[in-house]
Amino acid sequence: MNNISKILKNFLAATFLIFYGNILHANATQPGIWSAGGTTFTMLYPEDSATFKKVQMQSEQIFIQLYKGFAVVKGVYFFKNHSNEKLNFKMGYPVNGIYSGGAQSLNQINIDSLSAFKIYADQIPLAVLKEPQEEYVGNFQSFSDNWKVWEMTFEPNQIKKVEVFFIVSTNDGSVSRGYNKEHYNAFLYLLESGSVWKNPIEKGSFYIQLRDGLSEKDIHGLSDSFNFQYNAANKVFSGFKNNFSPTPTDNLAVTYLERLELFDFTTILKNQKNYETVMEEFSKMALSKLVYEKFEAQNPYEISSSLLSYLPAAIMFVVFGLPWILLGLIVIFVGYFFYKKIKKK
Repeated sequence: MNNISKILKNFLAATFLIFYGNILHANATQPGIWSAGGTTFTMLYPEDSATFKKVQMQSEQIFIQLYKGFAVVKGVYFFKNHSNEKLNFKMGYPVNGIYSGGAQSLNQINIDSLSAFKIYADQIPLAVLKEPQEEYVGNFQSFSDNWKVWEMTFEPNQIKKVEVFFIVSTNDGSVSRGYNKEHYNAFLYLLESGSVWKNPIEKGSFYIQLRDGLSEKDIHGLSDSFNFQYNAANKVFSGFKNNFSPTPTDNLAVTYLERLELFDFTTILKNQKNYETVMEEFSKMALSKLVYEKFEAQNPYEISSSLLSYLPAAIMFVVFGLPWILLGLIVIFVGYFFYKKIKKK
């Protein structure tokens, strides 16, 4: 009789854990920020592996201007060939795709397409390759819509200044956790792809300017690993990193404003020259000499704790979770009923 009691107890416990476990994992979708942004350069082709870790990204300066619905970005990088060889390889800049990383190990980050993309090396415009060369046909990464690709050449021990410019829509951004999602303007700059270069990156400077009537009150979240400070007069955030080897936790994310219902990105791109001029002026300011104050921002990956934010999860629970709970309770009740009958015998 004792053996039968133990078997029934184990059965009931196992049944409860199975159903309860299914309920726990019903909401285990990956959290993250879904929006547009940019990322550091990477080497693209397997045959360039001989140059791997021979070139160091010594420093980077990233200038970001946030507008209502979009962002304008300029990056200034110094690369050094640490070898005594002449290096020639293809450098790529991811245009869109999904990355894992961010503030938490399970975060997914979506990068949308870049517009008005320009690339320079030592102030000389570089041609973005359009057609695949014969030897690269069949390479799944070659010249796809997901990459901007160009040729780079370094003489032995040469240092080159590389500059990039682009405009990107931020209006369709969202922050999600489980079934909860909030729609913001969101911008991402992924530093993690810079890990392909010879480490460390000695210095990174990051400047974010609010434009188009935006203020610091419109910022919902900002990555805290940059120690950002704020200059109210010029509406500029300033952040730094020194001697770092990029990991997902180094990615820069900012969420701001609410999603604009009426937003035409095509019209914005017609004024590309004007935005480029304004960016050049911004990047030439003596930003390091401005007086900044400490700025405390929320985690850009956070979801509001309001009751409305839990409504989607509650609906999913009622639709998918509640039937399992009821079934589990029935099994427990029936099992307990038979357990009592057996115990009386």
